Amino acid sequence: MLLDGFKGMYPALVSPRDDKGGFSVPAFEKLIGHIYGQGSHGVYVAGNTGEGYLMTLEERKLATEVAVKMSKGNGRVVVHVGAPSERDAVELAQHAADAGADAISSLPPYVQGYKFDDILEYYRVLAEHLSLFVYYIPVVTHQEFSLDQVEAMLDLDGVVGLKFTNHNLFLMEGILNGRHKPHVFNGHDEVALAGVTMGAQAGIGTFYNLMPAHFVGIYESVFNRDLETGRKLQGEVNQLIRICQNYGGHASVRAILRWQGIDCGDPVKPTRPLDEAGLASLRSELDASGLELY
Repeated sequence: MLLDGFKGMYPALVSPRDDKGGFSVPAFEKLIGHIYGQGSHGVYVAGNTGEGYLMTLEERKLATEVAVKMSKGNGRVVVHVGAPSERDAVELAQHAADAGADAISSLPPYVQGYKFDDILEYYRVLAEHLSLFVYYIPVVTHQEFSLDQVEAMLDLDGVVGLKFTNHNLFLMEGILNGRHKPHVFNGHDEVALAGVTMGAQAGIGTFYNLMPAHFVGIYESVFNRDLETGRKLQGEVNQLIRICQNYGGHASVRAILRWQGIDCGDPVKPTRPLDEAGLASLRSELDASGLELY
């Protein structure tokens, strides 16, 4: 059931590839259908998990259109429009608005080590096109924002919240209880329970593709005041994450999706898929874990 606003759990969708390396619409539709069938509240398109930066603009637009179509009556669509070029990001933002997406998000520009004023202006321009969730993920951008800087981004017209991917939940609490009291998506999968318990109204993450019902259960456990269940589900999620960390995120997630019956192809190069030995080792660890994944 779709909750009010943007509350709930949003898988950061994998972007499937076909045998020739192109974007696969049938696999994307199958993945989205599975995710909604497990109770997810929306989807996040073409972010880091979706390898958006490595897709062509046309592929990213097509992914948006498919997600919007598949989400009607099921959930909301947030489209990551970040790009090395502001021109391309604006084009993707306008397309997302025209396609009927509910909101956009973007990593801050980071490839050149931009000044904060440049980042602020970048977000101001994007927010002219559709409701915008800014993005805090220093593990990728190597940029730390202070509480005052986050508040400055939230001051911008059209910015409605942020995706917070950091283990500093002290900073998250300060943002949630600051001047704006914004909508926050918790980003790190391994602290989904902690983030929602701290006050994040929603979550976005990679392993939601593999265990969507677990993340919905984590979210519901907070509001049902059933933290024992929440901790159990989070523990199982973290068990999977620890295993996959040994094999590379994109490659292992796609391998498991294939075993679940949703063939999303290989990651976008330069990321390579697991070789036969890697696949056998991953499968052996998963089988020994007792996790019910397929």
